[in-house]
This record gives sequence, structure tokens and C-alpha cells, in this order.
Amino acid sequence: MRRAKGYKAVLLYTLAIIVVLIMNSPVIFIIVTSFKPMAQIMQPSLSISFTPTLENYKMLFGESFNFGRYIVNSLEVATLSTIVAIVISIPAAYGISRFGEFKEGVAFWILSIRMAPPVVFALPFFLILRLLGLIDTIWGLVLVYLTSTVPLSVWILTTFMMDIPKSLEEAAQLDGAAPGKVLTSIILPLMKPGIVSVFILNFIFAWNEFFFAFLMTQDKAVTFTVGMARFITGYSIYWGAIAAAATISMIPMILVTFFMQRYLVKGLTFGAIK
Repeated sequence: MRRAKGYKAVLLYTLAIIVVLIMNSPVIFIIVTSFKPMAQIMQPSLSISFTPTLENYKMLFGESFNFGRYIVNSLEVATLSTIVAIVISIPAAYGISRFGEFKEGVAFWILSIRMAPPVVFALPFFLILRLLGLIDTIWGLVLVYLTSTVPLSVWILTTFMMDIPKSLEEAAQLDGAAPGKVLTSIILPLMKPGIVSVFILNFIFAWNEFFFAFLMTQDKAVTFTVGMARFITGYSIYWGAIAAAATISMIPMILVTFFMQRYLVKGLTFGAIK
């Protein structure tokens, strides 16, 4: 009986590994390609055996492309836009969930802003940023991204706050806690799973965004997504450098998800009991 269970477990794990490999085959292909010499990348047939090289990565950080600056710009834009969006959204979500009338209508109206196609806002954003002198700046991109990150943050955080029992706040108020103290000491500790979820979603959006970054930047604030497009020139396409850039771009997202995943599995009930 135990042997049958052991065989079943081995079979399930084997199937799981096969499914994971199939689902991640594009990622594996990109990583492998980033270590291939350019001559083998351009071959019409798929070559499995090759001599690994770091030439593609050296090309990224050379004087011609300076991809490191693009990565730093993306990190700054993604981090700032995410943090500012959360700081703005927490009071807004708290107000909607606790004091606002027609809560669902207000929350849906805020979210509907995100449903419009980005091209609709391209010209207004460009003219506003040019008027403010924020074209090709980090803060210019942050302001543009806030129009997408704030609505999503308010929508998600409002849902989380509605699930927090009001009795916890009422008990704190009976003990003499001010509304600000209730928000910081009672609500925010219980909101950690929601805040982390919003942080990850907004960071992913800002990190991967291309359209506005392409329109609103020229040189100083170019992000890595726009920088990758510069590997496609009128003379050749540097597939190895593109694969290397894509491989490096995965690292921040993996780190963010890895270090914050423990908060995602914590429920609000656990926080309340604690």
C-alpha cells in the first residue's frame, strides 16, 4: 500500500515537473539564447550544443548601449510610482469603505479610468508634461503611471478594508484612539496582504510598461523596455543582447515576489486574532 502511494507521488511530481518545464519553456529558451554566440543564434536550425559566452551581457553594459542606466531608471520609476500610489490609495480606500456613500459605484468609477485605452491619454499627458517641464524625467513617468496604479490600488484596498470588522475600530475608539491612530495601528497591520498584493501588481505594471515610457522619454529617463527596443537597428537585430536584457529584467520581479510572498499567504483573520 505504501509502495503504491510512493509510486503515485513520484508520478504526480514527475507530471508537475513536466508541466512546469512546458509552461516555462519560453523563459528557458530566452535564458539559453542569452549565452549563445551570435553566429549560432542566427542559424536557421535550433542548436542545442554550444559554447556559452558572456559577449551578449558585455554588449549590454558597453558604452554603445549602457543598459545599466536603463535598469536603474526602471527601478526608480517602478518603486516611486508604486509607493506613491499606495500612500495615496490607503486613505482613499479607507474613506470609501468606511465613510463614503454609494461605495461600489465610487470604486467602480475610479477603476473605470484604468479601462480606457492608453493611446487616449497619450497626447494630453505629453502636453501636460511638456508644460510642466517633466518630459524625459523620472517624476514625469511616475505621474503618468499614477493614473493607472492609483485606481487599481484603491479598488483592491477598498475590498480588503471592507472585510475588516468594524468592531475592531469601535473597540479602539472606545479606548480613546483617534481616527488616524486607528488607521495606522489597527487597519494597516491587517492590511499587509492587500498592500503587498497591490505593491507587486503595481510594480509589475510600472516595470513592464513600454508605451508611455517610449513617448515621454528621450535619453535621461529611458527605461529598460525602451532600451531593449534600441537593440533593433536599421542594420541588424541584436537577438543575443535582447535575450540577455530580457533575462536581467526578470531578476527584480523574481526578487520582489520571493521576498514578499510570505505576506500573500497571511489572511486577515490571522492578523485580527494576533
